[in-house]
Amino acid sequence: MSDFDTAEVRQSVMEALAKLDELKHSIDVLQAQIRNDFERKMELFRFSQVRREFLEPFFEEPYVIIPKRANEWHVIAPKWLDFQIGWLERSTKSYNIFVVNRYVKWFSEIPASLEDKFKFAKPLPFKVYDGMLLTGKELQEEALRRYKHFITRREGEDRLRIKKGYEFKLVAQMIEDGTLPFMPIPVKEEDLRPWDGIKLRNYQQFAWKEFLNKGAIGVFWAFGSGKSLFGIYALARVKGKKLVVVPTLTLKEQWLERINKYIPQYRNEIEVITYHAYDKVKTNEYSLIIFDECQHLPANTFVRLATLKAKYRMGFSGSPYREDGRENYIIALTGFPVGMSWEELIKLQVVREPTFRVYILNDNREKMRKLSELLQIPVKTLIFCDWLDLGEKIAKTFNIPFVYGET
Repeated sequence: MSDFDTAEVRQSVMEALAKLDELKHSIDVLQAQIRNDFERKMELFRFSQVRREFLEPFFEEPYVIIPKRANEWHVIAPKWLDFQIGWLERSTKSYNIFVVNRYVKWFSEIPASLEDKFKFAKPLPFKVYDGMLLTGKELQEEALRRYKHFITRREGEDRLRIKKGYEFKLVAQMIEDGTLPFMPIPVKEEDLRPWDGIKLRNYQQFAWKEFLNKGAIGVFWAFGSGKSLFGIYALARVKGKKLVVVPTLTLKEQWLERINKYIPQYRNEIEVITYHAYDKVKTNEYSLIIFDECQHLPANTFVRLATLKAKYRMGFSGSPYREDGRENYIIALTGFPVGMSWEELIKLQVVREPTFRVYILNDNREKMRKLSELLQIPVKTLIFCDWLDLGEKIAKTFNIPFVYGET
């Protein structure tokens, strides 16, 4: 056999051995996959061994109620169950976790089977209007007993005079006690003008009708559901001088940007302030005040903001919950609650579940490289940073503002 023939045979053998190695690797991968599939199916089989004696009680009560803090609970229910209560705090692959407090009955329907479990207080037919607590004859004594610290005197047989400066605190206390004490004050036709620059969605139209019928509403929709655009619509439709109160300068800039974009013709009618500027506007009178992100307002500002003079009010909040538990302050400041669940908004494709991507990087050099890529995306971007020196480096490298606090 020639050297050429020997080399050819050797090459053929090497190729055959390489193919055998590839085949062996494929067999190993397939074997591992079969083993994993078998173990997973065995695990599923183990879980499929249902103890039927527990099925009936499960379907009688297919949720778990866990206390979160005083007068607040977590309710955990399987995701496949058509069940909604309170506010959807988070979701796992299998379960929805809701937060419920004493005020959810005004935001969403409560299944009758659950009302007794939460022991919600029964509302009393009291209303607050024009410095008076309207009680009716039969309940005047009861109202005086409950709220004597807020009352200065009787006014006839069916009402009580509220102490000057105590109306907001009284309303907040009544809300905490389970009573929604507002009197509907419908919006007058002469206070409105036509405008069709934004087409409202169905749930926004419902909220607008609520506002027209009641004159004061708190809009509690999930983040990204169009509260600000609804506010722009209201600012355009309501005539006269208007005020928007926000908790941060960033929100103030966002509101001014939207006003200039959608309703520049009405810009001179509208003031946008942070709550710090209360003293500048406290003597002004407005046709409409909007309180945005009011769940973030400091508790000690609510009483002052409630004294601002306006014919009509709106409040916007992405969540009807506060860390200090004073959700009653939000409702007291804004008016009749208008709610909608996160799940409903997702079904309507108004908001989407956020996408998270995690990049594991070796060092700051790699972080800077990845940041450079991400900052090419033409969207508003916020960068959080643990270390001041790294934050300063990022700001200098990409010529962007650096906001930080010193401790």
